[in-house]
Amino acid sequence: MSYYAKLRERILTIKGVFFLSPREIWFLKTLEDLGYPFEAVKEGLERFFSYVPPERRPKTPIYFAMKEIEKLKKRISKSSVPVKDWREKFRELVELARTYLKDLKVEEPRKEEEAELILRQLEKEVYKHLWNILPQEEKKDILKKYKAFKNDEEVFRLMVKGELKRRFGLKTFSLYVEEYNF
Repeated sequence: MSYYAKLRERILTIKGVFFLSPREIWFLKTLEDLGYPFEAVKEGLERFFSYVPPERRPKTPIYFAMKEIEKLKKRISKSSVPVKDWREKFRELVELARTYLKDLKVEEPRKEEEAELILRQLEKEVYKHLWNILPQEEKKDILKKYKAFKNDEEVFRLMVKGELKRRFGLKTFSLYVEEYNF
């Protein structure tokens, strides 16, 4: 079941509306595609809307809750225990990055936290590289598709990243996110 299906009634009740906008549904789908933990999304939305006065909730888009969701995602990822040995998963993800970044040199991390930071940096480099090699016409299509989010740089970047992830079939570069193909 998708995040939208699981959270629909709760969000509608919190906001006091009868339906979510297509952008809000799209936002939930993107968070799910990027591997955000369900609990972080649910709790982040609830926390964010607890700060918004009830009379302003119907007109406040759910993607404004991104900072709360991000905070909770970080907290959850710190407390999660990886299923695989973190060194093994780290090496797998570095090899994946090498398929895109040919001259990649990465030092072996000593700690799990260090490995996670290296993977975040690698992810940024891979997405930057993919964006640079993307044909100009496809870049324009992506920018046009997400122009509604242009005002919120963080959400806009997240949406573009999600689109690149879908187009190239990438995994999330993290020790703590397990992705399954159904």
